[in-house]
Amino acid sequence: MTNRKRIYREEAVYFVTSTTKDRKPYFSDTDLAEILQEQFYHYEDAYDYSIHAYAIMPDHYHLLLTVEGEENISQIIHAINSYSATEINKNLDNKPKEKVWQGDPWTEVIRNEDMFRQKLAYVLLNPWREGLVDRPQDSYEFSNLVRWKEDEGEEFLQDLFSQYGRAWE
Repeated sequence: MTNRKRIYREEAVYFVTSTTKDRKPYFSDTDLAEILQEQFYHYEDAYDYSIHAYAIMPDHYHLLLTVEGEENISQIIHAINSYSATEINKNLDNKPKEKVWQGDPWTEVIRNEDMFRQKLAYVLLNPWREGLVDRPQDSYEFSNLVRWKEDEGEEFLQDLFSQYGRAWE
């Protein structure tokens, strides 16, 4: 367990990574990935945050979001992880319940536009890096890359990935 000090700022943008306990690949199961994805959007209005980007990988997720309301990032991630763990355990008929999430999630305050773009590229490229899609700009069911493609266009993504994607590795 880490003793990282969390910084809270009003209307801050955060990069979040949360990992499953023992890196168990819960989200290789489409039903379980859908449960988590639904929680991202379920709490968006209730906790007053805006999702910029997300990717759900087999054993972790990344979120890039702006917290606009009174709740802090810890409360938001706790709500998402707690309820998704309950639903995952129900779905798997786990009795007793199994621990789904590993310790404290990683949260990082985005300090400037350059850092935002770097984290955006990281999140959107993650499914490709993990071999879940064939090409960097391919849509992945558990990411919102398609929204960026529709809103900003293919050229935007190509520029973003070229500039911040470590040469697409």
